[in-house]
Amino acid sequence: MTGRIRAGTALVAGLLGFVAQAAAQIPGMPLFTNPRYGTGIRVHADIGQPTEAGTSVGDVTVVQGGVTFALGPVGIGANVGTSLRRFQALASGDTLDYTDNFTGSAIAQLRLLGGGVNPLSVSVFGGASADITAIEVVAQSANVKLPRFMNFPVGAAAGFHLPLGPLNLNLWGAGRLVFSKYVNCPSTDPVVDGYTITGLSTLCDTTDKNFRWAVGADLPILGILSLRAAYDSGKVGSGAAKQTVSVWGVGASIGLGGMR
Repeated sequence: MTGRIRAGTALVAGLLGFVAQAAAQIPGMPLFTNPRYGTGIRVHADIGQPTEAGTSVGDVTVVQGGVTFALGPVGIGANVGTSLRRFQALASGDTLDYTDNFTGSAIAQLRLLGGGVNPLSVSVFGGASADITAIEVVAQSANVKLPRFMNFPVGAAAGFHLPLGPLNLNLWGAGRLVFSKYVNCPSTDPVVDGYTITGLSTLCDTTDKNFRWAVGADLPILGILSLRAAYDSGKVGSGAAKQTVSVWGVGASIGLGGMR
């Protein structure tokens, strides 16, 4: 078998796997949207997974890292995440393969109420997240256009500052409508080494709309370290495949300002 045939076979197998998994996007990390923030910048790391998996770290555990920046009433955050198992493998020197999947996300908040000594904060937010797969890099080398799965959350959040002596506990809750769809679909199903990859051209035909909600708590410590936790629940998917998925997540951040 020549190198070109082997590469073509691997690409076909990867694209078939991409189509088979396309309808199985399951979030594993809560959307942290505490509206009680102040001017500053913070770096954070989080770990989470579906609640049905309990608290034992396993194959469905996901991790993310990112940065948040706030200036007055405007807050912006960006994250990159993947499965914990894949992160550990890559950290140990493993190489990427076509099954690897990463998620990049960004969210912007505008605080409408609160700040200063007011214990109540209210904000509106909107954002976007995109699944980025390693098979995309291989597909591009073969001039194959792959769809990309994206989520667009839009919602509102309310937070309450609860002073506990030397500690400042912040409780929050949020509701959002999530628009989910594939973008960047090819006009026709691509042909790779004589094999037609069916289904790619029709993935972008529908948009799913699902309501999700989240509650959480943040615990700033000395204005530098902050601990956080959240529970997130609601519908994902579409049609007969629609289901309720609940996830939990915990994390920590370090920085200057950004939390009150």
